[in-house]
Amino acid sequence: MIQKMNRVVWAGAVSLVLIGGANAGERVAAKVDTLARHETVAEFRGTNYHRCMGLTSLCPDKCGESGALATFRIVNYVTYEKLGEYGDPKCDEFAFLVEDNMKHPKVPADICAAVNALKQGDIVLLSWKHDYVTSEGGSAPERPLTRLEKIAPVGTQAWLNQIDRRASVRDAAGHGPTVGSAEWMQAVSVKLGVYDQMQHGPTPDSEEWRNAVQWKAFGIKSGPLKTGRENDGAER
Repeated sequence: MIQKMNRVVWAGAVSLVLIGGANAGERVAAKVDTLARHETVAEFRGTNYHRCMGLTSLCPDKCGESGALATFRIVNYVTYEKLGEYGDPKCDEFAFLVEDNMKHPKVPADICAAVNALKQGDIVLLSWKHDYVTSEGGSAPERPLTRLEKIAPVGTQAWLNQIDRRASVRDAAGHGPTVGSAEWMQAVSVKLGVYDQMQHGPTPDSEEWRNAVQWKAFGIKSGPLKTGRENDGAER
C-alpha cells in the first residue's frame, strides 16, 4: 500500500463520488468528508518506479500500487486548511502514482499530461485534498489532486491569469477589471499586499512590480528558485 511516511504524503487513487452497488448497474453515493486542503508551490523532482511493499497476495505486481511515481518537494504553502481533527498536517514532499505497472492510469488524463510535460526542477502549483471516504464497502482516506499547473514565466499572459486566480480580484463569473489592465494591476497590488496601507509601492507592470507580485502570490522570486522561507509554515 502507498502510505504516509516521514512527512511524505503518498497520494493514492483519485476519489470517486459514485461507487458500484450490490446489484449490477446500481450506483451508491459515497460519503466524502474533507479533512484538509493543501495548496502549494512545489518543485518537480522527477518520476521513478515505485514498488509496492504490501503483503497481500496481489502485491507487488497486481495490486495496482506499483508503478510510475511522480515526486514533488514542497517549496511553499499558498494556503492550508485543516478541516477535521485527523486532517493531514503540512508536509515537505508529496508524491502520487501516475500509472500502475499494468499501465492503468491512477490520475485524470489532464494531470497525467501535466506530469509528462514537466522537467525535473520545474516549479508548479500543486493542490490536493485529504478526504475520508465512507461507502458500503468500508472507509478509507484518499488524497485527490485538485490542481497541477506549471508556474508560467513572469509577465506572460499565462502568468497574469495565474495571478488573477491567486489574487481573486474578479468574481466567480469573471466580473471585474480586465486582466493586465491598469485597474487590474492596482487591485492585485492591494489584494496581495504589494502596496502598503498608503498604496505606496513599485510602479505597476515594472520589473520590480512583477517580482513583488511573484513573491507575494507564490513565495518565490523570478529566475532561479530562491525562497528564503521554504517550508517555514508561512501562509499567504
